[in-house]
Amino acid sequence: MSRWDKAEVTGGNMPIYIGEPSGSGPHPVIILTFHRGGMDSFTIESADRLGSVGFLTLAPDFYHRHKNLEAEDAVKFRSDKEVIIDIKATVKFARSLMGADISCMAIMGHCMGGRTAFLGACALPEIFKLCIPFYSGGVFSSWGDGSSVFDQFSKLNCDVYGFYGNDDKNPSPEDVDRFDARLTELGVTHKFFRYDGAGHAFQNTLSKENFRLSQSEDAWKKVLQILTKKFMI
Repeated sequence: MSRWDKAEVTGGNMPIYIGEPSGSGPHPVIILTFHRGGMDSFTIESADRLGSVGFLTLAPDFYHRHKNLEAEDAVKFRSDKEVIIDIKATVKFARSLMGADISCMAIMGHCMGGRTAFLGACALPEIFKLCIPFYSGGVFSSWGDGSSVFDQFSKLNCDVYGFYGNDDKNPSPEDVDRFDARLTELGVTHKFFRYDGAGHAFQNTLSKENFRLSQSEDAWKKVLQILTKKFMI
């Protein structure tokens, strides 16, 4: 049964939506990092979908410091430093859950959440066994002080499976080529799935302009296969 809970962070509590599998577990854990739209129905549906097939899915509300703002305004205050603090708090929260198998943890996200997935995997290489970014734009930039996410790829210590639309402009196919070349250079096990006829946000059911049913369902099928094979469930 899915539910809301809270994790302690500096200065208060951070809401976390939990896509909870049936049974006592222990279950592999996925930290689902939301897209620009925040904790909207697409994020909730994604967490529920993963939870329904056996993955304990935690979707932290990275906008919690600006809870009085709409997502389109809260996103302006994003900070890599704060996001990493929140990911660490989510990992700590996961450790408190009876049904969580902390030895089997992945991080996955869409749009800016794809960037966040890369960021989290770089920041906590000892924690994550899989990183699954969807159309991860903004990887060549930094939110605040520090190096770009791309420049932190050398910290990765997990397999990476990415999903991208060939009509996207951020990241463009050329950007994805750069991701591929850098990960290959670093010896990071990875595979990118690229879809013709799809651009940014092709999985976002809330975007009538961008959503592509066929490509989205194929990507979901592959994600579940990757997770199931990795964590042997």
